[in-house]
Parts: sequence; C-alpha cells; structure tokens
Amino acid sequence: MLNKVKKFIAKYQLLNKEKCYLVALSGGADSVSLLLVLHQLGYKINAVHCNFKLRGEESYRDEQFCIDLCNRHDIPLKRIHFDTTEYASLRKISIEMAARELRYTYFEQLRKSINAEGVCVGHHQEDSVETILLNLTRGTGIHGLTGIAPRNGNVIRPLLSCTRKDIETFIIGEGEHYVTDSSNLVSNVVRNKLRLLVIPLLKEINPSVQASIAQTAQYLSEAGTVADDALLRYFDKFGISHSKLYTYGSLSIPLKVITEFPSKKYFLFELLSPLGFNSEQISSISDFKKNMVGNLWQSEKYEITLDSFSLIVRKKELHADINKLLPETGLYIIDKNRSIQITYIDNKTIKKTDLSKEPCTVYIDADNITFPLILRNIAKGDRFVPFGMDKSKLVSDYLTNMKRNRFEKSDQLLLTDVTGKPLWLVGLRTDNRVRYTNISAKVLRIKYLEKTHETT
Repeated sequence: MLNKVKKFIAKYQLLNKEKCYLVALSGGADSVSLLLVLHQLGYKINAVHCNFKLRGEESYRDEQFCIDLCNRHDIPLKRIHFDTTEYASLRKISIEMAARELRYTYFEQLRKSINAEGVCVGHHQEDSVETILLNLTRGTGIHGLTGIAPRNGNVIRPLLSCTRKDIETFIIGEGEHYVTDSSNLVSNVVRNKLRLLVIPLLKEINPSVQASIAQTAQYLSEAGTVADDALLRYFDKFGISHSKLYTYGSLSIPLKVITEFPSKKYFLFELLSPLGFNSEQISSISDFKKNMVGNLWQSEKYEITLDSFSLIVRKKELHADINKLLPETGLYIIDKNRSIQITYIDNKTIKKTDLSKEPCTVYIDADNITFPLILRNIAKGDRFVPFGMDKSKLVSDYLTNMKRNRFEKSDQLLLTDVTGKPLWLVGLRTDNRVRYTNISAKVLRIKYLEKTHETT
C-alpha cells in the first residue's frame, strides 16, 4: 500500500516533503491508514480531530483513540469540539451539512494558522465509486461521473487509488486498530444505502465492479478534459464566462451561439450547473421551443428566461422593486446605479434637437401633472397613451411589441403623478397627454441616469 500511495502522490503531484500538511483524523480505518502511511513516507504532518458531539460516549471514545494513536507515533494533534446540533438548527441545514461546514471551515482556519500547505483526507476508491453512483441517481454531467478528484483546492486525497481491503490489510499488518462509527452501519442514509445494499448487489454481477467503475471514471475524466478544453475555447470566442456574470450580474447569450456548438445540452450543463440549476431544468431549457419564450427558471441565486433570440441569465438580487415618492423637483437616488433628476426649465430654452437627442431625457407639460410624482415598476393592467397616439394601450402589450424580454419587463419603470396619471414609460416613451408643446407655460425636464455595462 505504501508503494501504491507513493505512486499516486507522484502521479498527481499532491504533496511536497518540504511542506507541512494537516491530516483529518476521525479514528476510522481510512484516516488511521492515511496518517500512518504519510508518517512512514516521511511527510511533515499534524493530525486534526473534530468531536461533533453527535454520538454520546462514542464521540469521546473516538477522540481518546486519536489522542493515544498520535502519542504513540509522536504526531502533533489538534482537537476541537462542535455543538453540531445547535449549528444545524441556527443555519436551518441538515446535521450532515452542518458537520461538513464546521469541519472544513475549521480545517482552513487551522491550515492558515500553522502555515500548512493543505489538508489530507482519507477518501479511497470505494468512496469515489459511491460518489459516482450517487451523482448518477441524481442526474449529472460528465464530471459527476469522474468520481472524487485527487485535489480540490487545499483538500488533498492521497488514498484514492486504494481499496477498503488495501486499507484494512495495511492496518492489520501494522498491528494497529481503528474505531467504527456506528452511524456508518445504518442503511437509512443515502450513501450508506449505496455502500451496504447497492454495491453488494452489483458485486454479485461483477466481483470487480468497483475497479471497473473506477477505471471508467478515469477514461471519462480524460474525455472530460478534452471536452472542457473545446468548450472553454468556444466560450472565449464569444466572450462567455462565469466571471462576467459574477461581476456584472447578468449574461445574454444568442441562441444561435448555443445551437451551433456540437452538444447544446453539454454547453448548457457546464454553463448552468455551477449556478445551481439541476439537470431537469437544464434539459427543459435546452428545448428552445417558441412557446417557451418568456418562461422563467430559477435556482437559489439565479434566474433564466428566453426571448426569441437569446438566453438571459441573471442574479436574482439584480431585480429591485421600486416604489419611490418624488415630492418636488430635484435629484433622487434610486439605487447605487440609478438616479432621476427633475427640473423646471424655461420653455424658450428648449431646442428641437434636444427632444430627440437623449432617450433618457424627456420634457413634459408641467401644467398637466400634480406633485408628488411616483416612480415604480410597471404593474399588471397599467395603461398609457404612447406619444403621438390618441388611444391608450396596455403597457405590457407595448413592451411585447418592443420585443422586451421577461426581465426587462419586470425591471421597467413607470413615472406617474400622485393621481396615477402615467407620465413616462422610463427610457421609452412619454404619455401623449402630458406632451410638451410650444404653448406649454411650465415645462419639466426629467433625466433618468443609469450606469451601464455589457452583458455579453
């Protein structure tokens, strides 16, 4: 086993003997073998044990076992206790998720405090196979079928080439022991069901099924690398990136760009799954049917819609409900990116060229309005008489005719006076009933100011 781990570390360049590493030590067979193997291979290590206080006396038994083990081998040990149940309750998450968050947050804090290069954890080949099967049952892309990565950031997994049998044989050969977490023997946890029920059935079909799955995962990993490279070059060609979305909050991609990539679903899965969209949603989005224009798909933090030509994804937080009272003339801040300025001006100073120069600057007849003014998002049933027309029109119909997508409609602002009379569909058109004329005694100039950015 020592030689197998040594080769695996070298193959993926996981560890450096000049650096220090933390080893996550639970007391189970995987972590005990990891600790002893790295110690015997001559790496500088510190063990770290977390007591989650979830299994009564068993939790303290595990902690004492780790203390005794590290003392026998003269390995430094860091320990911490967590009130996992309270943390899970406060965060409104599962116990399993709470333990994971607490563990990895502490590992990273400790790693930085002792200047360790990384945190080594005891995942082995069976863990990787379980992950593949778990992802397969939930629906996944090619990367979900490649198993656990040898390294994710500062988390390192030197035992991934080893089987559970390798680990147990090594521990027995060393004359060492390990503790068993009783919760791992209960088949009501999804991963445990795979380990205790599903994999044994697969072994009846093929006794070497775990090795076969692991080998297939390696092939898929290599294929994934090729596919990723092609997709990233395609993304670069059209200026598509997650970083642009994270920076600006929205991204608009022509449907033609998506459909011309060899695999539309792969394109969308790699783009959207990191944003929290599941495989069922992504499959639905990829249909691009005409009757889907205007549909909405949402993940926890992002939302997507389609118009006739583009897929638009944006952060949910980008939309804001606006309902602002403007009691008199002046400059009003709407949010960090937008403001509106209202000024009385002399009719004689207005030039014809001013009227069409800026779509976000309008002039209206002040004699026909009543302060205060109200700036708000459009609402269902809003009507106005577009400038130059004599009949009212639903704002929603007007925006549809203007080819505005769902997000643009939900963000569209309408300026009214206190009586509800529409004055300006902001950035688009004033209401004909308050239009400025040469005989208007009082004129209001209204400027809508907005910081803009590219979304593609």
